[in-house]
Amino acid sequence: MTVVDIRNIFSDRNIELFNVDSSYIYYAEEKIENGKNELFILEYDRNTRHERLITNYTLEDPTFVEHIFAFESNIILVLENGKNSLWLIEISKNDGAELSRRKIVCTGAFRSCLALDSANVLIFMGPDEANAEMFEQYRNITGCECLCYLYDMETNVKHFIKNPLIAKLGTGNIKLIEAHGVKYAILLDPFADEQIKKGYYDEQRWINVDIRDNIWLCSLGELEAELKAGSETITKKCIASADIKALARYMGIDGEKMFFRAKEFRTGLEKICSYNVFTNALEIEAELDASSGNVIYIVEEKPFAVFSVQEQDGSTKAAGIVSSSADITYPSSLGSFVTCIDNRYVITRKTIFNDETAQSVSICSIYDSETSMHENYECSCYISGSTLVLY
Repeated sequence: MTVVDIRNIFSDRNIELFNVDSSYIYYAEEKIENGKNELFILEYDRNTRHERLITNYTLEDPTFVEHIFAFESNIILVLENGKNSLWLIEISKNDGAELSRRKIVCTGAFRSCLALDSANVLIFMGPDEANAEMFEQYRNITGCECLCYLYDMETNVKHFIKNPLIAKLGTGNIKLIEAHGVKYAILLDPFADEQIKKGYYDEQRWINVDIRDNIWLCSLGELEAELKAGSETITKKCIASADIKALARYMGIDGEKMFFRAKEFRTGLEKICSYNVFTNALEIEAELDASSGNVIYIVEEKPFAVFSVQEQDGSTKAAGIVSSSADITYPSSLGSFVTCIDNRYVITRKTIFNDETAQSVSICSIYDSETSMHENYECSCYISGSTLVLY
């Protein structure tokens, strides 16, 4: 495990980390200077331990919310205030130069966005007062709550998405993965939350429609081309499906594998499965013990791992189920289990109330299972691979 302690850099500062790699940490800071809202995009060099200002912007509208996406050589910054327009800004990672700036106007009110790659951004718009009737008609026809656009930053063209699946999913159900230099999009299409679907299963004798969870796989380049061409259909492959009798839910990504949980309602049997987007191999990684009512399963996505966590008599036992062989017991007083790094270091988190400042503070703890020692830090933490960032 590598611990990067940059609390002294961030002392009394409210920052948001958005990218960590082997050499640099990228983050944003918003603060008021001379009565104006200022947004700073910064870089921390892990080798020299120096902070560098990439660029900064004065937010003329204090209601602006930023969405930041980092790629190999550029950063995409989206500024929006929940209305029908947004600023899309492309910034060079190297020197902070503004490569492009565009004001984009769409129909409706901003809901979310997702940069598919360094040049293409999905934008989702929901109903506003001016277009409420149009959105209602659109929902009745397509079943979608949001309009969706794909903005191509290289051609400066905004494409309206005609495919109802993409418009239906929203940003939270689109995951990106790369294997051997090929980029893919994983499209998550769950029917409803688990309890609702289980309710339909219990009453299935009254149901005559296809109630199904689907997980689809697309080539990202092919998907972008089809959306730009205005196609109502997209080329996709179903890699997991569950009808009314079962459940299939995404869990995470690790390398070229996508993990999902499969559950059969009749038996209660649950399995964690993986699909390799490059080899197309489908494997059962683990079976979950549904009979252990006091066991909680924790999923950590950075890197992906699944742990069973059980509390008993003041201690917590964390055991690796997938992508981890950890088997560690630590004092429950350290806080809630977050993850285990290198099968040795347990990371926990808790919040305590400071009577002197009358504020709640976050405590991050590192428990070393080989020495049975722990260290507490009054800060937030960010995990990326085997790197723990304290800030």
